[in-house]
Amino acid sequence: MSGPAIRSSTEPLRPFNRWYNIKIMDTTRLVRGFHRRKAILFAVVGILLGGFFLGSTGVHTYVVNDGGNETQVVTFHSMSVRAVLAKANTRVLRPEDVVTPDTAAVISHGEVAIVRARRVTLTIDHTSETIYSIVGTVGNLLVENGIKLNAEDKVSPDLTDPVPYNGEVVIKRTTYAYTSKTEAIAYQRVYKKNPYMEVGRSYISVMGQNGILKKTIKVTKVAQQPVGSAVVKTQTIKPVVHEVYDIGTARLDLKPVRTYTMSATAYSNRRSTILDGKDHLYGYSGLWLHYGTCAVDRRLIPMGTVLYVEGYGYAVAADTGSSINGNCIDLFFNSYGDACRWGRHSVKVYVLPITRSQLYKKLGIK
Repeated sequence: MSGPAIRSSTEPLRPFNRWYNIKIMDTTRLVRGFHRRKAILFAVVGILLGGFFLGSTGVHTYVVNDGGNETQVVTFHSMSVRAVLAKANTRVLRPEDVVTPDTAAVISHGEVAIVRARRVTLTIDHTSETIYSIVGTVGNLLVENGIKLNAEDKVSPDLTDPVPYNGEVVIKRTTYAYTSKTEAIAYQRVYKKNPYMEVGRSYISVMGQNGILKKTIKVTKVAQQPVGSAVVKTQTIKPVVHEVYDIGTARLDLKPVRTYTMSATAYSNRRSTILDGKDHLYGYSGLWLHYGTCAVDRRLIPMGTVLYVEGYGYAVAADTGSSINGNCIDLFFNSYGDACRWGRHSVKVYVLPITRSQLYKKLGIK
């Protein structure tokens, strides 16, 4: 038997729970919708802000051209050229490399060009060094390195030729050195007619002496090696004295007024032959003593008497001496050696009927 139905104590709450659940679901839907709208809003704001940022700063694109090898660099801000090269992992630059624009410049975009310096060996005379450059001609290479050339210097290749990169430029300097040397000036024998001396006689009246010549020589060197020389200056240090060889031309062609047979000796107070006109020697009469004068006993033969001595020639009595007595005559020679060679002779001495002035005129002596 069934009894009366028992109602649950929560049954009266069912309508409320149904309403409450509906409200909770609506609130959840509302919150979810709000969060969805908030996310969309943030996304929109982010997009707007990102667009604003991108619009205000922009994308910066650089191209590094390293000898034809290009590397692209993208950034969101301007950079210095140095920073662009670093970001592109560019290999180390040499001081001679050329970068355009300059590495210190700040740029927003564009190309950074690198021209790499290349190696060339520069040899000056015998010294070589390796240098790096980008210039085109040999002449510009030398200017770039501060090398000045003289007009005679030799350069290979020519200055207008292209630089032989990985090759060699050779400069051979032309320099000059000066030196000096001395050499003898050889004397020569000069023959001279002596009007006092008897025909057939001859002797050296002036002893020859070599002179000394100094030469200044200019030596031309290419790459420090002598290639030529030339005498640029000469200077006589000691003058040459040519040997004078007297040839006798005198003859007895006058009738003498008196004839003596005398003992003839010779003298000279010059140790060497007369070398110039400054060493004049004067006898008792005041006359200059030379070949053609003699010393006599003035009691027998007066000073100034013109004589002709056999084997000697003309002689003017111009001197005397304590040892000259009577029939003695002392003949003068221009050198001590010639006087010694004469020795002592017995000779005929002829007294001529002319004066000293007439003799000079006859012999053509002024």
